Amino acid sequence: MSIPNKLGGLIRQSGLTDWPEQLKMSVERGMEQRVRLAVTGLSRSGKTVFISALARHLLQSEQGRSLPFFAAASEGRIVATRDLSTESPSPFPLQQCLAGLQASPPHWPNSTEALSEIRLALRYRRKPGLGRALGEHSTLYLDLIDYPGEWLLDLPMLTLSFEQWCKQQQALFASLPRTEVAADWIAQQSGIDWLAPAPEGLRQRLTERYRFLLQQLREPPYNLSLLQPGRLLMPAELAGSPLLDLFPIIQNWPEAPENADTNSLFTQLQQAYNDYCEQVVRPFYRNHFRHFDRQIVLVDCLKTLNSGESCFNDMQLALTTLLHSFQYGRNSLFRRLFRPRINRVLFAATKADHVTANQHHNLDQFLRLMIEAAQREIRFEQVETRCLALSSLRATEAAQARLDGQHLSCLRGHRKDTGEEIALFPGEVPVELPRAEDWNSDRFRFVDFAPRPLPSGSLKPEHHIRLDQAIEYLLGDLF
Repeated sequence: MSIPNKLGGLIRQSGLTDWPEQLKMSVERGMEQRVRLAVTGLSRSGKTVFISALARHLLQSEQGRSLPFFAAASEGRIVATRDLSTESPSPFPLQQCLAGLQASPPHWPNSTEALSEIRLALRYRRKPGLGRALGEHSTLYLDLIDYPGEWLLDLPMLTLSFEQWCKQQQALFASLPRTEVAADWIAQQSGIDWLAPAPEGLRQRLTERYRFLLQQLREPPYNLSLLQPGRLLMPAELAGSPLLDLFPIIQNWPEAPENADTNSLFTQLQQAYNDYCEQVVRPFYRNHFRHFDRQIVLVDCLKTLNSGESCFNDMQLALTTLLHSFQYGRNSLFRRLFRPRINRVLFAATKADHVTANQHHNLDQFLRLMIEAAQREIRFEQVETRCLALSSLRATEAAQARLDGQHLSCLRGHRKDTGEEIALFPGEVPVELPRAEDWNSDRFRFVDFAPRPLPSGSLKPEHHIRLDQAIEYLLGDLF
């Protein structure tokens, strides 16, 4: 009997299977059999599509056909992969997502409105060498969760008091486009006595206006990311809950808040903020974000270029702020057992299929500009990082056009908004931050494409761009 099987037998005999899930997770992690991969991204960054494509390819990885740069698969060492998501109380809707991508015409998955989990078990043969002494075969369990990107940006609120949060929001609402879009709402705050007893229902009415404001800022042409509280935009099971009657004080901050009436808006909002952090954000962080081992950060650079400088600055600030909520560093055995840290991070520019192949390097370079500050801080913790342009599900195919006697690289696909089939040169991705005149000149107009039909049978390398390189970087050393 192999050592892993002996350990498994000892675990069963000891009754460990009845132990709390967290403890079992620690033991499995210590045996290097379980990896939690943080799929991190802001709203509409493509997390659901990435998870669906990743799972679909890994479930076929024993065929060794679609992931040539994932060594364990291309070397034929993956024996089989099993989807264990049904063990979760909130399983990821993989078949539903795949059905939409395989439909005629295919469509992208709907926006994620609740948390779900996927767990894959990959049975594989160890590499020849000392590792075989532990047995020829082993199993790697891979855990991923999907969640609304809006919720992610609530995590930094855990480190802020109500006053600090309001000051932070004041700074944000002091610049465009927030100042302009929120002008009426800010003016309304100027006339409020925050410390006096508040009329019944006033907090709810002001919250509703703030919710509408956040919705406006999330949509084109603004496409802002740093919008808190995120549950106002995506409440899920908290729809209608008084926990969400919350907004920041932007104007007329009281000079002596300690004198606030117990029924004042100040007291109500401060209590609502503390309740929101402790009853909504902290459980979300504690249950799902504390124990990651590896991380991929998905960034939609093309949306940023299309939306302008304010969107770029907001997304850059959101990413830098957000990554402070994760724990990075090298893992000793003890730390891996009980307080694991993320020790490898991949920053991925999504939609590499929305530009021609000769622009992929530029997309890499522009991503580096966007995440420069965040990447520097992570590297300070001696954590390995890499940037990569990828497409987990390829929506276009390469085409050629002839212009003035020259061959021009183009893309062919179907527009997401109209479904019309088009062939076009999508434009160039800058390798430096655009100048002010470039942001304002409509220079960037990258088109969103609908998906191509995903076959129900075997997948091929042409169905993605560099997804296999991403898997190899994030997981390859574990096989």
